[in-house]
Amino acid sequence: MFGINQDLDPAARPQPFTGRHIFGRSEIESLVRCYGANTSSYVLLEGTKRYFMSHRARGFIAYEVRAGVAVIGGDPVCAPRDATSLLEDFMRAMEPRPICAYQVTEEMLKAFRRVGFDDVQIGNEAVFDLTRFSLAGDEMEMIRTKVNNARRSGVRVIEHYPCAPGARTLNSELQWLNIKWLCWKGKREKGFLVGRLDLERRTAKRYFVARSGCAMGRIEAFIVCEPIYGRNGYHLSITRHRADAEPGTMELLTTEIIERLAAEGCLVASLGIVPLANLDDPDLARHPRLARLMRFTYERIEGADDFKSLFRDRAQYRPHAWEPRYLCFRSRLSPSMLYATWQVRDAATSAEMLRSVVSRAVGDHRPLQEMSLKQKFQVTAASCRHAATFVAGFCAAVLLL
Repeated sequence: MFGINQDLDPAARPQPFTGRHIFGRSEIESLVRCYGANTSSYVLLEGTKRYFMSHRARGFIAYEVRAGVAVIGGDPVCAPRDATSLLEDFMRAMEPRPICAYQVTEEMLKAFRRVGFDDVQIGNEAVFDLTRFSLAGDEMEMIRTKVNNARRSGVRVIEHYPCAPGARTLNSELQWLNIKWLCWKGKREKGFLVGRLDLERRTAKRYFVARSGCAMGRIEAFIVCEPIYGRNGYHLSITRHRADAEPGTMELLTTEIIERLAAEGCLVASLGIVPLANLDDPDLARHPRLARLMRFTYERIEGADDFKSLFRDRAQYRPHAWEPRYLCFRSRLSPSMLYATWQVRDAATSAEMLRSVVSRAVGDHRPLQEMSLKQKFQVTAASCRHAATFVAGFCAAVLLL
């Protein structure tokens, strides 16, 4: 009755059920092409995810197990009418393991509720209707100014094909900029629902590069777009730029991509989810402690996961819709579920969060070895005070769950 892949570890393999083997990437990819309407659907093809399939429904669920919790990535990839059966079979196969699902859309939310899941809104996704996108109008004046400044500086946008003859040099430059950007931002490559460059093999991803010197100079920035098959659109997924990129480069790159996609007949473009931003779900009133924790995280965590800055950056493009995304869970939402979701998302570690809080509070980003003894003492004292305040607030919020 049930289908699971052989990548499950023995402890996670549900018993006494037996299932059929998933025939590999080609089968998963064909299902994504048929039913992948979530922004994160294409990313489910990547990484070391586990896949579940049922004989009762054509589709699959991608998930990982962390902290004893099965965390579903995004929506079940199937026709909406089959989602209930697929979820029921997955729940039976995972018993007695707790289950939650991260980044669920409104369309699939009904299926989760039908099988007994509760839910809370955990963010909003910036989505454009490409039949209506335009740089005209007063509200886009600032974006137009930045775009024009970048063009006057000689920045041009080209589409890059990583597997084309002679692409190796530019591929190396993209890899170099990716590494430099991660170091500059103090980040790591994320995993579960965030794609990777994938320059070594042919994929459905598209690569847009902004170069100075009228497209003959250095790479200023690039964006990797992933298809959203079920909505005839693309997700502007991976964005990288130099710390000293020409002013207006990202605005030029983003708007040119959106305009090109619109000219090709695509209907939708997404800038992705902004976690914890613009939450307006009335159901949050039923989870006051969780709402308090999310507000604390949104207001206090900056640096590696600066949600406020991310929201401001995406809001400047005036998306036509902010589509809500949800965390669904069985029974009560426990700290272990939150921890598992945080791990799967590969968000900042506690050490990274502390570094960002201290750096913001102290206002001195120099290495300690470059400071005088007095400056070292002042920075260390301030760091301890702010770190203690942050830890106390975060622990209080978590323990109140």
